[in-house]
Amino acid sequence: MARAWQEGWVVVPQVAGMYETVYGVKTHYVHAGEGEPVVLIHGGGPGAGGESGWSNMIPALSPYFHVYAIDLIGSGLTDKPAIEYSFQTLVNHVAGFIDALNLNGVRIAGNSQGAYVAIKYALDHPGRVKQAALISTGTLANACGLSDEGKAAPLPRFDGTKESLRKFIEVIVNDPARITDELIDARFAVASLPGHREMQQSLARYRQVMADDSSQRQVFDVRARLPLLSIPWCLIWGGADRSAPLDPLGHGMHALFPNVPFHVVEGSGHQVQNDKPEECNRLFLEFFGAPVGAAAGR
Repeated sequence: MARAWQEGWVVVPQVAGMYETVYGVKTHYVHAGEGEPVVLIHGGGPGAGGESGWSNMIPALSPYFHVYAIDLIGSGLTDKPAIEYSFQTLVNHVAGFIDALNLNGVRIAGNSQGAYVAIKYALDHPGRVKQAALISTGTLANACGLSDEGKAAPLPRFDGTKESLRKFIEVIVNDPARITDELIDARFAVASLPGHREMQQSLARYRQVMADDSSQRQVFDVRARLPLLSIPWCLIWGGADRSAPLDPLGHGMHALFPNVPFHVVEGSGHQVQNDKPEECNRLFLEFFGAPVGAAAGR
């Protein structure tokens, strides 16, 4: 079956790394549809990218919006420069991407680590964003001062083999039928590209930097800023998420921000958009204000 979207490339200039490294980044993305822009930001992990992260959502949104699924710097087919990465590096890359394509009135969404990147971009550039939708994000919960209290399942280490990659995916996606050989092959091909594992190792080092450097932690923290955000945003959480457990992280976020719409998708793991795509797509379409009847399908 032919894909329902197109590939694109754009050069994103002057993205700042952890130590203010400046570079031009050849950035890969897939896109489809027409209308107001929706930017989808994938999570982390071996072989992550825009297409594998959002392949079940792009066809659902593209009849109503122009959907862009970016490969973040260091991931997918995007450049993987040898820099020291931080979460702000990813935020700045998204900012450069949106600038390069001259997108305004953006609806932005992310899963896991990508949800933190999405909302941090909205906080840093509030005039460019119309709405934000966030899926199962332990990274954002941590940036709000919450802990998983030791309840999160450990993520298997990728050792360069397909089997280790499959074990990783099995922690974030609960439905075995969704973990296809095609998905594993696609993510393994990306995970094997030069620079990808080095990026992940750099981000792991940055987590330790944040533990030791209060100035870097201050850049990461958003708990005090989120109540000031003027755009609508929502949270969607997998009811059976083992990587970022609903209790305490999801419920903790809901307690911190009780006026933000909060949806639990029962039975879903960490990647709600791939584990329970029909329910997740319905929630996105309703929140983004797609035409009446869109959420039920065309």
